[in-house]
Amino acid sequence: MRTSSEADILAVVESAKRAVSNLMRTGRVWEYSLLSRIMQSPDTIGRMIEELESRGNAVVGIPTAAVPAVPDVPVEAPAESSSESSGELYQCPDTTKQGTSLRERMASLGYYKKHSLDHDLLVSFAKFLQFDMSNENFKQEVENVARFLYFMDPQQASLLFVRQHEKSREYFLKLSEAGLSKQTVQNYIKSVKRFLKFHTGSTDLCFTDRVLHEDCKNYISFLDNIQMATSKQVSKETTRKRFDTFQEGVLSSTQVTAVLAAAKKDFLAVIGKLHAGECSPGHQLTLTELQLVLYYLEAIVILEHAQWPGVVEHMTVTEWISRRRDDTRPGFVVVAVKEHKTAATFVLTQEQEMWFDLYFSEVRPVMLGKKRKHVEDDDETDERFFISSTDKAIYNASNDLERLHKKYQVPKVTSQMARRAYETATKELSDVQKTKVAGYLTHSTATAEKHYRMKEIGSAVDAFLRNLRGDSDSDQSDTPRGSSAYLTDQAAYDKLLRSYPVTLDGVPPNRSRQTAWRIETRLPPDMASKGLLNAS
Repeated sequence: MRTSSEADILAVVESAKRAVSNLMRTGRVWEYSLLSRIMQSPDTIGRMIEELESRGNAVVGIPTAAVPAVPDVPVEAPAESSSESSGELYQCPDTTKQGTSLRERMASLGYYKKHSLDHDLLVSFAKFLQFDMSNENFKQEVENVARFLYFMDPQQASLLFVRQHEKSREYFLKLSEAGLSKQTVQNYIKSVKRFLKFHTGSTDLCFTDRVLHEDCKNYISFLDNIQMATSKQVSKETTRKRFDTFQEGVLSSTQVTAVLAAAKKDFLAVIGKLHAGECSPGHQLTLTELQLVLYYLEAIVILEHAQWPGVVEHMTVTEWISRRRDDTRPGFVVVAVKEHKTAATFVLTQEQEMWFDLYFSEVRPVMLGKKRKHVEDDDETDERFFISSTDKAIYNASNDLERLHKKYQVPKVTSQMARRAYETATKELSDVQKTKVAGYLTHSTATAEKHYRMKEIGSAVDAFLRNLRGDSDSDQSDTPRGSSAYLTDQAAYDKLLRSYPVTLDGVPPNRSRQTAWRIETRLPPDMASKGLLNAS
């Protein structure tokens, strides 16, 4: 530095000041939730190294054979994050070569490095997405921007990147060269574009720095040009994927539900423990067993009932409690999910209802890390039905489904493949029946009321799907031992009174008695609870 000019020395000093400031601000404070996620990740050391380096720390002495840190983020679809999905279980070593090599390539090139999400620019953007835009996947979009900002300036996150058009174009080009799809690169561009639109239109930037505000607007136009140039490539990529799908052919119903058949023995063994009261409640199950119940039920909705993964991700407790009996087939129940962008309805058998109810009453409270005495005790009536082992709502059901396939070494089947198989199977049906199937697979309704008017259609289509799979309405042979046949509501209530006669000095039963009776009789939770209280 002795021979350097005064300007170069000042630039180095300023850069060092920014680095120290950033280290003091982000390197000393750690969120407990972040540490928990790091400890639960498959590569704990690598994930910790990656986080330390993103905060400006230097890690030395790393073995050369160490595998690059791979964060829990998706590669091909940033809009669908795999973080906090379901505890990262079933991460089998024989992952697909393409996914592994792509993740390692991205990590080795440093494209997963990012600025701290606690930076003021990113915190305000995250709040805008979460509260103003009601974007449930806002964290993924913020992380996209954080990675972009790190590439543009590893020392400090700022808006000055808008004056570096060539370097910006280089970043998006490098993402494509690393193996990301054109659509994924487009998603990165959209995230940066939305980030800038927020700061130019929803902050005081136009008053505090008019020059930078104008540069940001010009940069948005620059991103528009890049998007126009890559839109044709995205279209070609989509067409190629459709052609590949056509070449693959359509699966049979047996192939679609192969993973359910492969996992059913293990699943029923876990259900048997819950059903026989061996767990109190659910706490004696291992984490792997809890995950198996969760994954299996998700697969039932996605593969057997041909619903989108979003139906699993958005299904709420209220919607489960509000399920209704099928008027045409009393042994079946209809569940309506209205929060999904294309509201959905699916029909469960008696046995499946029992499985879902056991999950709800025994497994889900353990996932949440708490035990509720009654459903009514839960103030958050709209909280998600499916909960991961990290006590968060399911973030990406497709990843859970893939883990289940890998666990049982069954060829991967996606929701699109399942839906295409069922849609193709309707080619011999009448136009009216085809319309019913289309309505069952993708509803365009926006309200729950219209949903429940679809019950009759849902019941008819469910019967068709069950017939296609070779199931019968009376096929309950796999119910765990100790279970009894379903009773009508009145018969079950009469049996309840005989078992627990009303007395003057009776005491209200505890939760375990109520749960045991409800499982035995298959009464709805509200009826069983009220009946037991009255009977005491």
